[in-house]
Amino acid sequence: MKVVMRNAHSRRMREPRTRRNVVWPVVVFCAAAAMGSLALGATSAAAAPVSVHVRQAAQNPATSTDEQEAVASYQALQSNLYEPSVQLYQGLPSNSCDPYSCLWPFTNAMAGTEFLYASPGGSSYASDVGARLNGLLAYTDLKEISPNGGRQPQAFESAVAPPEGPGGNTYYDDNAWSALDLLDGYQLTENPTDLTLAQDTFNFIVSGWDTSRTDGCPGGVFWEDVAGSQRNTTANAGGAEVGLELYQLTKDAADLSWATKMYQWVDKCLSSPSGLYYDHVNPGGSVNTTIWSYNQGTMVGAGVLLYQITDKTSYLTAAETTAAAAVSYFGTGTTLQNQGPAFNAIYFRNLFVLGQTQPNSAYSTEAQAYATYMWTQRASSGLFLQNGQTNGVNGTAPMVEIYSLLAGSIARP
Repeated sequence: MKVVMRNAHSRRMREPRTRRNVVWPVVVFCAAAAMGSLALGATSAAAAPVSVHVRQAAQNPATSTDEQEAVASYQALQSNLYEPSVQLYQGLPSNSCDPYSCLWPFTNAMAGTEFLYASPGGSSYASDVGARLNGLLAYTDLKEISPNGGRQPQAFESAVAPPEGPGGNTYYDDNAWSALDLLDGYQLTENPTDLTLAQDTFNFIVSGWDTSRTDGCPGGVFWEDVAGSQRNTTANAGGAEVGLELYQLTKDAADLSWATKMYQWVDKCLSSPSGLYYDHVNPGGSVNTTIWSYNQGTMVGAGVLLYQITDKTSYLTAAETTAAAAVSYFGTGTTLQNQGPAFNAIYFRNLFVLGQTQPNSAYSTEAQAYATYMWTQRASSGLFLQNGQTNGVNGTAPMVEIYSLLAGSIARP
């Protein structure tokens, strides 16, 4: 059995499977291993490339230090880890997702690209946004099966699908990050494919709701689509953000209902007395009380979105309470630094979302302190180091996002 590591979590890999024709856009690999075209609908012989239409990327002739550092970080990521012939990233450090990165790092690279494009000087990265969508489709899971053995909506699996990669189990939090990237892409480019895929992915997340009445703290979306999986803050709060953003765009009441349900489950089952949120509930009901920065971020972002939709100040108050507790808890030193860039990028993007509604200089101050420290933690290649070692895509791509946010990029969950 193969194992994929994602921070403190281990990921069990599926056996490789064969592709078949589906409704989702399908990545087409030609004999020269080039990937860059999609087929909308069933697979066709003549697939059209993704088109990107610039809509609201910020424009500003001035270039800040943060913008320069975002660009330098992105260039290091692309020159060291990107494989342009397939529009994917190398699986470094080596793991069972090889030869390409696992989905989790790829979603951070996709987010970094989009935040850079939306930064004041980022309009030249429009084609890169389209390339990330093409790359994401290589992770399409075409035979998604629920823990009960039933068919599920199609989703993205944890490693590039066969025959180009080994394929892997499917994780609900990974699909939340993928859907949020798709929604960000849609709002930047108005590419309808992004919105369609985001809705399909949210439908998959909804299918992961725990219906057992005997599990501890019943309900909640699972972390992984296997029986007996834990139920995490990120799978639920991240999923809630997806549903809420979809509702803002489509006004589908079912999306709002499910998103509210996910948010309320986390608030009931994983909130701590300090205003922070714990990591996950095990099937027996025991709670893992680890405090991760991205858990706080997703609940802050979901609370802001709920406030925007419902105008209920209780959601905004809860978001501010969690943000204040998080800034106090993580600070600007080793507690925050030890979280790692991948967790902190999600944390900061959501603090910035809150800051757009309720301005608070503490959010940018903490982010800037972290960004300043991380700039000293780079190898000669320009890639970022974690504990003295290069941490592949997940070490550098999130820093592109953080520097872009500090440079004035459009903040979204």
